Amino acid sequence: MIQPLIRRAMKADFSFAKRPLWLVGHLIAVAAIVLFVALGLWQLSRHEDRSALDARLSDRLAAQPLDLTAARAMSPDEVDLRRVTVTGSYDRAAEVILQARSFNGRSGHNVLTPLVLADGVAVIVNRGWVPIDVEGPPVTGADPPAGELTLVGVARKTEERRGLGPVDPADGVLDRVSRVDIVRLALQTSYPLESFYLQLISTGAEGQFPLVLDAPAPGGGPPHLAYAVQWFAFAGVVLVGYPLLLRSTSRKRPSA
Repeated sequence: MIQPLIRRAMKADFSFAKRPLWLVGHLIAVAAIVLFVALGLWQLSRHEDRSALDARLSDRLAAQPLDLTAARAMSPDEVDLRRVTVTGSYDRAAEVILQARSFNGRSGHNVLTPLVLADGVAVIVNRGWVPIDVEGPPVTGADPPAGELTLVGVARKTEERRGLGPVDPADGVLDRVSRVDIVRLALQTSYPLESFYLQLISTGAEGQFPLVLDAPAPGGGPPHLAYAVQWFAFAGVVLVGYPLLLRSTSRKRPSA
């Protein structure tokens, strides 16, 4: 059984593979394999990064909430994703809408309200989601509790523009923003802001809105491992399929 295969292989004519068009095909096949493998390795790296983030998130959310003094002693990276307890009063006059945020498949916005602390510094609080047709700010029907209160939220780093994301005006007082840029928001408040903001994880609203956001949880984000398997599979298809194409073409050529 093996001998006939060997004889057929010896009779195969691969001289066509030296033609310019086929040489281009060889280059494309090799480039595709290299590209698919590189993309697979990149997705594996993303998967490892996401796994490390999930582990860090689990540890930080499970820890006891930090008081404000401990949170201020940390860098933005160290305090990020930790629960922090703060006490102060909301300043609704400085409320801002964080626009274009969905919640459970519904389009809407988030409400950002400064919480002024006893020392005169304020922390931006993402109080939750409101429908897209709300009026404000201050957002009608989404009143926070009046007076001094103590709340617990998840600390998050200031957000920066990435890629081709929307740009907020650099000047003027903004009613709506596209990201929680603490440096930009500090330009329109009469008091300094903390270097982090808080995502509220328990409702403190007096009305129906805002709806409290889900706390960050491990396991979110794209399935990078599945994407890596797909890219490696694509590389395998080319790696196996292209030689088969060459072999099939050689058999169709007339013998010398």
